[in-house]
Amino acid sequence: MEAQNSYSYMQKVMKQRKFQIIGLLVLFVILMAISCNKEEGEEPDPLVGSYMFTSASFNETVYIKIQNVDMEFLADDDASQFVGDGLLGAAPCNNAQNAAIDLRSNGTTYFICLNESNEKQMGTWTINNERTVLTFNISYPQLLSLTISNLSITSTSFSGTVDNFPLPKDTSYLLGETLPGGGLNFQVASVDITFTRVP
Repeated sequence: MEAQNSYSYMQKVMKQRKFQIIGLLVLFVILMAISCNKEEGEEPDPLVGSYMFTSASFNETVYIKIQNVDMEFLADDDASQFVGDGLLGAAPCNNAQNAAIDLRSNGTTYFICLNESNEKQMGTWTINNERTVLTFNISYPQLLSLTISNLSITSTSFSGTVDNFPLPKDTSYLLGETLPGGGLNFQVASVDITFTRVP
C-alpha cells in the first residue's frame, strides 16, 4: 500500500515537472520570437552611412558677385562650389577635400573628415515615411533646416532638390553679413544635389 502511494506520488511529481518543462519551453519560444522581432525592427535605416558631396546644379537663374564681377548662373549650371562650401565649409578638417557627412542610426548627422580623426556634430536628420523627403536640421555652424525633396536613393548615393538653398549675393563677404550698400549677403535658390556613399 505504501509502495503504491509512493508510486502515485512520484507520478504526480513527474506530471508536474513535465508541465513545468513544457511551460518553460513555451516561455522560451515566446521570448525568442519577441527578441527576433525587436532585432528586425531595430535594423538601421539603409541611408545610414558616410557620404561625400558629389555635385550640384542650379534650377533657376541666380546672380552672384565674385571678385567684384556680377556673374549670372543659369538653370543646369554647376553650383558645386557654392553648395559644397555651404554644406561642408564648417567641417573641422585639416584638408577641406576630406570633408564628408555621416548619417548615424540614432538620427544625428556629423561632419567627418575622411582619413582624419576629426568630427563635429552637424545636427540631426529625418526621412519621411514615403522616403521622398530628407531633412537636415543643422545646428552647427548656425541653425538651418535643409529639406531635400524628390529624393532618389540608391545603394551608392542619394540625390534630390533643395528649394531654398542659402547662397551669398557677394562671395567677398560672409553669408548673412550686412553688405556695404545695405541688405544682407543672403539669397536662396533651388538646386539639385547629389551625395555619394563612402565605401
